[in-house]
Amino acid sequence: MAVIRIEQLQLDSRLAGVSLNLKPGELFGVIGPNGSGKSSLLECIAGLQRYTGDIHLDEHNLAHMPGQARARRIALLPQRCQSAWALKVADVIALGRLPWGDEDADIIARAARQTGVFEWFDARVDHLSGGEQARVWLARVLAGRPEVILADEPLASLDLHYQQRVLELLRDYARAERSVLLSIHDLTLAAQWCDRLVLLDSGRVHAIGTPETVLTPDNIRHVYDVEVEVDFSASRPSVRVLR
Repeated sequence: MAVIRIEQLQLDSRLAGVSLNLKPGELFGVIGPNGSGKSSLLECIAGLQRYTGDIHLDEHNLAHMPGQARARRIALLPQRCQSAWALKVADVIALGRLPWGDEDADIIARAARQTGVFEWFDARVDHLSGGEQARVWLARVLAGRPEVILADEPLASLDLHYQQRVLELLRDYARAERSVLLSIHDLTLAAQWCDRLVLLDSGRVHAIGTPETVLTPDNIRHVYDVEVEVDFSASRPSVRVLR
């Protein structure tokens, strides 16, 4: 179990005083228009940006945590994943085990099956489509078995079937007393799958809470400059742009 506490996070012009808590067991969505700071927030937690403010994992300040210890507990799935070498799928997934210093074959194979890429285990990753590669890199993250997954737009290159499958995987992963923080553009999917949301506007928190409290027509109009109809009365909530 891991609790992330972020206090007054600042990153040049990209983030301005962001504070939030990420609790075990929840799928937490980060929403907002392009340039609102979604990727920057995830990169700060992952240790890829030099920020001011505090990020704590349980009682530990992440700024003082050794890199290997951090990598064992927190994993980032970047928005754009590419391999500079002609690696096999199995080798890419095995990279997730680097913080642990082993290549546990059972864990690697399980991650490949979870993401539906086991059939390409011996194929070169650069021979796969963009959506297929995205699933391979998700398998790499799962193979590391981190307590916290940071997923930056993990649905961007996936078809509808695998969008649902990846959201199921991330939700189930979080439910096992772990945490998942994902940035997501589709507000309807955010409403349907996320336990809580933070809505960013120009690097600041505009709203934070349950989907019902964050995804209001007023909030969306203010941040996205569009009129929407929001329906939480059905079994599957929806956000529909009116104009």
